Amino acid sequence: MSSPLHSKVLVVGMDGLRFDRLLALRPPVLTALMSTGVYGTASLPYGESDAPRTESPGEVVPELAEAHLDAAGRRVIRARTDSGPGWSSIASGVWPDKHGVVDNGFARAQFTKYPDFLSRAKAVRPELTTSALFSWAALDEHGAFGDGIDTKVVLDGYALTFAAADRQIAAEAERHLAGSAPDPDPDLTFVYLGDTDEVAHDLGPLCPEYAEALLVQDTFLGRFLDAVRARPSYADERWTVLVTTDHGHVDEGGHGGTSEQERTVFVIANRLGADLGGRSLGEARLVDVAPTALAALGIAVDPGWGLDGVPLTF
Repeated sequence: MSSPLHSKVLVVGMDGLRFDRLLALRPPVLTALMSTGVYGTASLPYGESDAPRTESPGEVVPELAEAHLDAAGRRVIRARTDSGPGWSSIASGVWPDKHGVVDNGFARAQFTKYPDFLSRAKAVRPELTTSALFSWAALDEHGAFGDGIDTKVVLDGYALTFAAADRQIAAEAERHLAGSAPDPDPDLTFVYLGDTDEVAHDLGPLCPEYAEALLVQDTFLGRFLDAVRARPSYADERWTVLVTTDHGHVDEGGHGGTSEQERTVFVIANRLGADLGGRSLGEARLVDVAPTALAALGIAVDPGWGLDGVPLTF
């Protein structure tokens, strides 16, 4: 009888990636993951129509009241369609009215109560090796990805430019995923790439430069998958790959509001070496990423965690 496969998960986040542009530009690696995997979109349940749009990466637009319940006791999620709320929702599996991040300021973050999915996995299964690599340092500075993660590589995309920081993050992630000694063997890895968002802020998501930024990030993703497939232990492993984004952009660039372009997000799921049919899941939400990653590792969601997301079925 053969031994069970070792489950491993890679989550890749591409900031400010509009799904309609992904479909139109057909980057080869992402397109291949969709054609043999599953995918879905969803509309973010928040956005501020009357507030100014975020015009540069990381800008804090503070004109926002705290999330609250309405008079009938229904959840009203008041947050901007910004990176802070988006990545915090991806990391924690809950929406901004729980994790507290309503803009890029992270002022009311509740990450002790709602930690990231890598920290959750480590708490349940301490033997796992967890890793997070990103070019937006705020995710580390404000604790969206916590100190309990085994390996963190954090670069400042504003200081280096996001294009340069992403290149360095991609090189580190490629090496890390290969699992070469003396590096620890990765079980759950999150990689963030940010240049698509920066280009969209500067020039909008319809320009040639945005297409080029997406193709560069797609090439990085291909290198990650090549590193995984070249692992000596790959035949004994089952790799789940999830790709997502935090928000979209209006055509002229910027976000924070309630338009379809800003609120539409996506999740692509693939199990390397398997053909899942390239089918649409229908709805796939940002808060579903965390429980899906945990489920792929055999970790059941504890109802006491209070997650808003559920594992995607594929």
